[in-house]
Amino acid sequence: MKAKHSGSKSVPEFGVGMEISTDAGKAPQSSRQSDHAFEVLYRAIVRCEFLPGAMVPEAQLAERFGLTRASTRAAVDRLAVLGMLRPVRRQGYIVKPITLRDVNDLFQLRSIIEVAANRGAAGRVDEFSLRRLDKVCSQYYHAGDRESESKFLQANSEFHLTVATATGNYRIVSALAQIFKEMERLLHIGLSFRDRSEEIYQEHQALIDALACPDADQVEVLTLKELAASKSMILDALMSNENLLDVNLSFEKA
Repeated sequence: MKAKHSGSKSVPEFGVGMEISTDAGKAPQSSRQSDHAFEVLYRAIVRCEFLPGAMVPEAQLAERFGLTRASTRAAVDRLAVLGMLRPVRRQGYIVKPITLRDVNDLFQLRSIIEVAANRGAAGRVDEFSLRRLDKVCSQYYHAGDRESESKFLQANSEFHLTVATATGNYRIVSALAQIFKEMERLLHIGLSFRDRSEEIYQEHQALIDALACPDADQVEVLTLKELAASKSMILDALMSNENLLDVNLSFEKA
């Protein structure tokens, strides 16, 4: 098939003498930049690098993390949709506060789901896997070191989700994973307050023993005890931080 002619210019047949882009199927650079900006800012909020209730100007976010203004704008818009940031005209964005309702609601929901999951896992759990995961948790973390806290929380979540997986009910696992995701910011605040590594390690050891026995009633007692200790740590951290007292520890209207 010959190329068509129009005057002195020729239009080559498709695929003949034409460069084929290797970027087909790839996201545009602007999209990749905004995704990166979103991940960076989301992580900073979850790790409490910005205190709950803090005002953060858009320009400050871009400068601090070396982001373009366009990608920062796209990222904060997405975070606002998720409720992580609230725009304030001509000032910037307020980081989502943490309220007593948040703490109470999340721990109430987690206790309902996790007690059921752990009781159902008694006698069915892979003890070897749990002890391997608990060994990771036993490596401790450094209070205030966001990176070590994140690694510790990831291992801790994996431990509890492994227990839940033993139930064979993946809706329970999915629900619990979502709760851990929502609680991450609370847990960062708690872990930065004091080091609970050794306590958590002992709690996990006791839970593994009860799951292996199996003793479902003891599993429930230990699960509720661990949740109570975790909630107390978070509340103590919130109450001891003067920057959080006025803006965050209030009940939201129903």
